[in-house]
Amino acid sequence: MVWREEFRERRKDVILEAAAAAFAEKGYQRATMKEVAARVGIAPGTIYLYFKNKRDLMLTIADHLLSESLHRQLGSLADVGEEVLLERLLRERFQFARENRAFIQALATAVWTDEEVRERFFAGILGPIFATLEEYLRTRVEGGRLRPCRAEVVIPAMAGAFFFFGILRSLTPTAFTSDLSDQEVIEELVRLYLYGLRPRAEEEAE
Repeated sequence: MVWREEFRERRKDVILEAAAAAFAEKGYQRATMKEVAARVGIAPGTIYLYFKNKRDLMLTIADHLLSESLHRQLGSLADVGEEVLLERLLRERFQFARENRAFIQALATAVWTDEEVRERFFAGILGPIFATLEEYLRTRVEGGRLRPCRAEVVIPAMAGAFFFFGILRSLTPTAFTSDLSDQEVIEELVRLYLYGLRPRAEEEAE
C-alpha cells in the first residue's frame, strides 16, 4: 500500500539523519548501529530492515550528500556559461565542506580504513559522478565551447581540487589562504581551470 511505502521512506530518512549525526559526532569507527537506533527510538534490529550494516549507512549518506546535490545543481545550471557554472559549483562545494566537515572527516576515515567502503565508494558513488561530469564536458567540447581534452583526466583532477580545497578551507580557516575571501579564491580557481597559467591574448596585448 502507498501509505506503507511512504512510512518506510520516512523512517529510512530519519535513520539516515541519525546515522549522519552519529558519524559526525563519534566518527565512523566508534559509532554503532545500536547508537543510531537509540537516536531514532527504535530497536537495533529494525535498522537491518533498511540497511545491511554500518557500511551501507555510511555509503547511502555519502551518496545523498555528494551525488544527489551535484545532480540537482548541474540540472539547474545546464544553460549557463562555463565560468558561471564553475563559480557556482565551487561556492556550493565550499559551503558543503563547512556544513558537513565532521561527517566528511568520518567518511574519509571510512574510505581509507575500510577496503569494502573504499571500493564501493569509488565504484558506486564517485564513478557515476565523474561519468556525469565527463559527459557534460564532452558536450561543451563538441559544441566548441571548450578545447578538446581528455575528460577522464580533467574531471577527476578538477573534482579532487574542488573537494580538497574546500576541505582545507573548512579545516584551517585561519591558516590556509586566510587573507582571501571565498569569492577571491573562487575567482582565481575559475581562471586557473578555464585559462591555465599562460597569459591570455588580451593580457599579452596590455
